[in-house]
Amino acid sequence: MISTGLQQLDEFLSGGIPNGVITDIYGGSGTGKTQLLFQICINAIKNGGNVLYQDTTGSFRPERILEIQKQQNLTFDILGKITVSRITNTSEQIKSIDIMNASNFSLIVIDNITDLFSYEYPKEDTTFEKNSLFIKYVHNLSLIAINKKIPVVITNMIRNIEGTEMENMRTAIDPFTHIKIKLTKISSKFHGEIRWPLHQTHFSYKIHAAGLSNYTEDI
Repeated sequence: MISTGLQQLDEFLSGGIPNGVITDIYGGSGTGKTQLLFQICINAIKNGGNVLYQDTTGSFRPERILEIQKQQNLTFDILGKITVSRITNTSEQIKSIDIMNASNFSLIVIDNITDLFSYEYPKEDTTFEKNSLFIKYVHNLSLIAINKKIPVVITNMIRNIEGTEMENMRTAIDPFTHIKIKLTKISSKFHGEIRWPLHQTHFSYKIHAAGLSNYTEDI
């Protein structure tokens, strides 16, 4: 178990992010998805773990890790325990499965899991090929979580489809993601929803220098 740093989430998950499953954090821009990833990475390292951080969008910010570390008064080398892999195309992303299989990381995170697939296969006539490749990739990713008994945490974006906000490539990703955490921003307040099979709950949170924390006021 790895603490998310948010008490309500940890209580709902009976302690934190569990081993053997994919946890999917999704939401719009500026809702704190990457910040929550950083927080989970730091908590994994505090437990003695080592992290593979796959960055498909160039959003990894070591200075933000150091800021959170300073706020938490942590004196050990956090960045030295994070292996950052900059992924620039879907071919690299798919091939990275082999690297994961050959490694002994205690946590794997991918930020963002669908961005490159949507960029490289933008047209309707490529949808079948995109979904086929992606489904096989996420299936293999789920096998890594199961076989290595480690948590895999991913982020994903929101698409506006005919006036309705939906998770990008939802039908392809849902069968393989057991825990879903949706982050939203309404006005200046942040709101989250977490779903585990047959269970769900809502929570409010705030973002500050030390990361994400609970916010008890209703939005």
